[in-house]
Amino acid sequence: MSDSRKKPTRKKQSVTDRNAVHVDMWRYYLMWGFVILCFLALVGRAFYVQIVNHDFLQNKLNANIQRTETVKAMRGVIYDRHGVPLAISTPIMKVVIDPRDYFETKKLYDEITAELKKDPDNRKLKRQLPDKNLNLDELADAVGMDRAELRKKMNERPRSRYLVLKKEVPPQQAELIAKRNFQGVYTEKNYKRYYPQPQPSAQIIGLTNSEGSGIEGLEMQLNTRLAGTDGQQQIIRDKRGNRVKDPEVVKEVEAGENIMLSIDSRLQYIMYRELTAAGVANNARSATAIAVDVKTGEILAMTSWPSYNPNDKNGLSNKDAMRNRGAVDSFEPGSTMKPLTVAMALESGKYMPNTVVSTAPGSMRVGNHTIRDTHNYGSLTLGGIIQKSSNVGVAKIALSLPYEALPTFYKRIGFGERSAVKFPGESAGLILPKSKWNVSEVATMAYGYGLNATVLQLADAYAMIANKGKKMPLSLYKLDEEPQGEQIIDPKIADEVLLMMEAVTLPGGTAKQANIPGYRVAGKTGTAHKLRPDRKGYSQTDYRALFAGVAPVSDPRLAIVVVVENPKGQYYGGLVAAPVFARVMQESLRLLNVPLDKPLDTPKVQ
Repeated sequence: MSDSRKKPTRKKQSVTDRNAVHVDMWRYYLMWGFVILCFLALVGRAFYVQIVNHDFLQNKLNANIQRTETVKAMRGVIYDRHGVPLAISTPIMKVVIDPRDYFETKKLYDEITAELKKDPDNRKLKRQLPDKNLNLDELADAVGMDRAELRKKMNERPRSRYLVLKKEVPPQQAELIAKRNFQGVYTEKNYKRYYPQPQPSAQIIGLTNSEGSGIEGLEMQLNTRLAGTDGQQQIIRDKRGNRVKDPEVVKEVEAGENIMLSIDSRLQYIMYRELTAAGVANNARSATAIAVDVKTGEILAMTSWPSYNPNDKNGLSNKDAMRNRGAVDSFEPGSTMKPLTVAMALESGKYMPNTVVSTAPGSMRVGNHTIRDTHNYGSLTLGGIIQKSSNVGVAKIALSLPYEALPTFYKRIGFGERSAVKFPGESAGLILPKSKWNVSEVATMAYGYGLNATVLQLADAYAMIANKGKKMPLSLYKLDEEPQGEQIIDPKIADEVLLMMEAVTLPGGTAKQANIPGYRVAGKTGTAHKLRPDRKGYSQTDYRALFAGVAPVSDPRLAIVVVVENPKGQYYGGLVAAPVFARVMQESLRLLNVPLDKPLDTPKVQ
């Protein structure tokens, strides 16, 4: 065999050579890097959504499905001293619509309805069709609104979530509206204030506005205590407006506090009835009275005629009738101040009950004007001065003492400052400053001119005399125990003045019509000229008739003050105000079971 023969050659492989290891690892890292980045992105997004932007997104969700509703607190009841309600709250409903919810649902309904026209047999679309009542005309009729007005209000606020359709809807009517299944419509429970004894007590109790807040009288003064605290609850609804679950209480509701007044509604009614009769009979501008329990200072009745009905919101235009005249109005009290002037004289030690003062010739000149009596009474004791109501007598007494004695005594009693009642808008009256205490001012102050007082202050002073000189702070709230009083004058002086005032109601006095069968009565009349509107002197045609008194004298229980403004025809306090006092006092003592302290008058045998 020849050596030149060639060796067979190996065929070259057709398979591509494997890549290097570092090339494969690069692809591996790239893939996992991408996976990790995606994971981090998801984690970051989740963190942003769940942590960073959680509140915003939650609020957006809540805005669509969750509503926080206010649960109104029931306002406290105002009672009289015997538990008779004078102001109560009754449930009333408010009908509200969510315009945004309505329009969104209406749009969805229209879109589905349009699709169903193309495919009437599409069951899936039919199941998505809202089942709520979307007829605004039916809604308007149900709540008693004008149809055009409802559409106008809805179109003006299409994105609003709260539109009141009607306030003060009776619960039965609201329930019927709810059963009609109107889209976006729901009811809110509220309370309406009702006053069972409107006119007699209106000026004390006051009234509330449409939102339930007090705006007059005790309703305003006690608003925080009466109002309570509103609660809150969360309502979750689906996109169709259906409630998903029961309300969740967020904040508990706290009912308002119940208040018990010192007022006796029986006496209050009697007083208003008699003031109304006297006001009408005498064609007066107004008539006001107050009754105080002299032993406790509790106000048992206080009212004025004319009054108003707080249940009728359309009849609140007469602001004059809404005013609590007994606390707010101040006036010159006239001769009703004379017993207090005499008390000051007795306290000075210069005078005794039987001290005689000459009032002849029935007038006296003081400064640049003349003080007159209706008659020349000659010489009178202190009791006679009160019985005959002598201006000259009390003026001489006041001027015989230092000028500061009388106004200082009046201020000590409580004139010139608000009473303990602190009624809203209560007047402090007026005692002139010390720089004005001159001979003319002190002389006229002695018989009730040159100072201003309220009915509250006058009743407070007479109750003090009746309570043996001990002043009890006036109160409009029933007291559980007797308060601490302040001894203003000596008990002996108070009793002496009380007996002098009893003579006023006896033959020879100025107030025989204040007499009450079976009871001894003490009091004082007042007939005051009123200031002219231009405040330049006193009117000769406009008067104020007053009577202030207490009964029974043997053991006083009540002090009552009656004031009649601008009576026409007869105008003397003994003829106009005293009869009102007698009728109110007689009925009040009977209702309070106060024992008689004198024999009943018996008819004379012919």
